Amino acid sequence: MSNPIPTYELPETAQHKAFQLYEVEGKTIINTTYPHKTNWPHRHNYYEICFFINGSGKHEIDFNTHSIHSKSVHFISPGQVHLIARDKGYHGYLLVFTREFYSLDTFHKDLLYNLPFFNNATMSPILNLNEEEFSELMVLVGQIKAEYQKESPMTKDILRSFLQILLLKCRNYYLHYFAERSKMNDPHFVQVQQFNILVEQHFQKLHLVQDYAEILSISPSQLNKFVKQISGNTAGEIIIDRLILEAKRLLMYTPLSNKEIAYELNYEDPSYFSRVFKKETGLSPSAFKKLLDEKYRF
Repeated sequence: MSNPIPTYELPETAQHKAFQLYEVEGKTIINTTYPHKTNWPHRHNYYEICFFINGSGKHEIDFNTHSIHSKSVHFISPGQVHLIARDKGYHGYLLVFTREFYSLDTFHKDLLYNLPFFNNATMSPILNLNEEEFSELMVLVGQIKAEYQKESPMTKDILRSFLQILLLKCRNYYLHYFAERSKMNDPHFVQVQQFNILVEQHFQKLHLVQDYAEILSISPSQLNKFVKQISGNTAGEIIIDRLILEAKRLLMYTPLSNKEIAYELNYEDPSYFSRVFKKETGLSPSAFKKLLDEKYRF
């Protein structure tokens, strides 16, 4: 099966196999080892953090277009389709790493799933900061850059520690700006976060709220209530949204037919899948694919 929208992996350079830092000026990445071209929608199997120091442009992430602002941070999770259109005055950094790199020597296998800006289709992947906040992050990026250029036996461990601090700082800022939306003080927030993790891991096979409620040892009505309190959507709506997002991705970067996509998402009746898709998007799968083909045609 060919992929018109490619999936990229990190290249294994001599020193850094699972963690890399790139500087970008204008429309050019200042590093010949960058793993792929960026002028076409794509996805990768690693995490990416974009630090926009200054400049402007557009960043499309999973069919949503975001304006690029100075002093902002954008978070990309594995599997997300994205495309950055930078203007000439742009300056920033791209920090990329694999889940294995971050999770090595930690006690929490799902640590990255507990960060609200990664692996969570219900939360914004954009963090706009003030000058003081962004400067604090850039100090860490500068330290990462200096360590990245060394060849010390401890470099990887030091980089992993810097990455941990950087992500925790980003998490603090994120919760500050999105506190009202995320409702961190709600006693059921942890359960809702666990639900989001489960949806990300099992959405292709488990479509019913009851399936997730059983795993979490609560009733379906309780799960719907808790998720609604935290996210503003019911548990069922979040499951459907994740399925529709995956369907869009499959329509966009694979040659699978509507019927094959329905089976891929565990819908036994392809016509029912098409009705669900049209209800949620206003377009049939075929019409949506045609729209994408016209948008991204060379």
